[in-house]
Amino acid sequence: MSKWIPTWSYVPIDYGLDVAVFEDISQRVLIRNNLRGEAIRLRFQNDGGETPLHIEHASVVLVNRVTGRCSQRHDVTIDGETRIVLPPESRPWSDPVALPLTEEDDLLVWLYFKEKAQARSVCVTFTGKGWQSTQHKGNFHETEALGYTFKSELAPLLAADPNPNQYAVGLFAVSVLAGDVTKLIGLFGDSITQMSFFHDELLERLYRAYPGRCALINGGICGNRIQKPFPVLPDFPGGGKQFGPAGRERFLRDLFDSAAPDAVFILEGVNDCTHSIVFTEPEIPTADDIFGALCDVIRQAQERGTRVYVGTIPPLGGFGEAWRDAAETLRVQYNERIRESGLPDAVVDLDAKMRDPHDPHRLRADLHLGDGVHPNWRGGACMAEAVMERCFPD
Repeated sequence: MSKWIPTWSYVPIDYGLDVAVFEDISQRVLIRNNLRGEAIRLRFQNDGGETPLHIEHASVVLVNRVTGRCSQRHDVTIDGETRIVLPPESRPWSDPVALPLTEEDDLLVWLYFKEKAQARSVCVTFTGKGWQSTQHKGNFHETEALGYTFKSELAPLLAADPNPNQYAVGLFAVSVLAGDVTKLIGLFGDSITQMSFFHDELLERLYRAYPGRCALINGGICGNRIQKPFPVLPDFPGGGKQFGPAGRERFLRDLFDSAAPDAVFILEGVNDCTHSIVFTEPEIPTADDIFGALCDVIRQAQERGTRVYVGTIPPLGGFGEAWRDAAETLRVQYNERIRESGLPDAVVDLDAKMRDPHDPHRLRADLHLGDGVHPNWRGGACMAEAVMERCFPD
């Protein structure tokens, strides 16, 4: 018996302002696939939009990673129409596209935005193993001689990020009609999850170990907190809205909306320990407050038959920040509750795995991007190895 399984899914980040503006732009998204199936569906989005988003044409091509061969181009429609109109706040699925594929076939999705398109939400990755995107001047459906574009012109806010990133407008998930032996695994968290250094390293290991048998989806939002919604920050673009609603409120929408995962790995709490202090909010949470929100999320998953794995929070900061001591106290107390609760199916002690052996309150210097918080490729590999050993030992 077959069922629809997301082979790729990211959370559309709503910035609360026009984060990308397209006109006569073709967007190319190459998506890593590990599923065998007989058809695919694309899921579109216009989260936070104030005007309809018009996609003049959409298509998909299979690209075999082993042979390099590409399939013919297949049109993507909604209700039989090749021109796709996305009303504000809509998240429609495309019609099924009959497209037999194997775990060697990646998906190349083309979208052409002819009319001026103002997007307030986009999917973002800081890596390139799980998916890649580019934007080009011109219509892919008419010519291969597409023009070069600058991110600073199309999405200046994203171009200003000190960490290089890639983004996708209008698209946030692809599902495959796959066999029922396929397992779906979800990651849930904040920037450590969304930036994808960890996600992509885990993806490589899972897909190598279980070809054709599992898919990994990403439920991370940079700056997200599990207990509270985003802090109101008047000096931030969009007032801080890009940090998203509280994790406990968005969990089911961002991981269970397309299909219920068989297992989820949760790593969230860094921003709960820091933001209220850094941004001088009137109420600073206790470790019990943060852990209570984590328990809510765990129960939501377990009530739906999903196995839950939780990571302890690795060290953060460590460069003399004024907020450091108070945040570190919260982090240590929160981790103690995670280790002692017995509520998850398993705990992955990333704190013990990644801390500096000479200073347990800092990350190992070779595991982060230079900020003491976010893992680099080596840090992502360290996390992925720990998750594989603890959660998928077979």
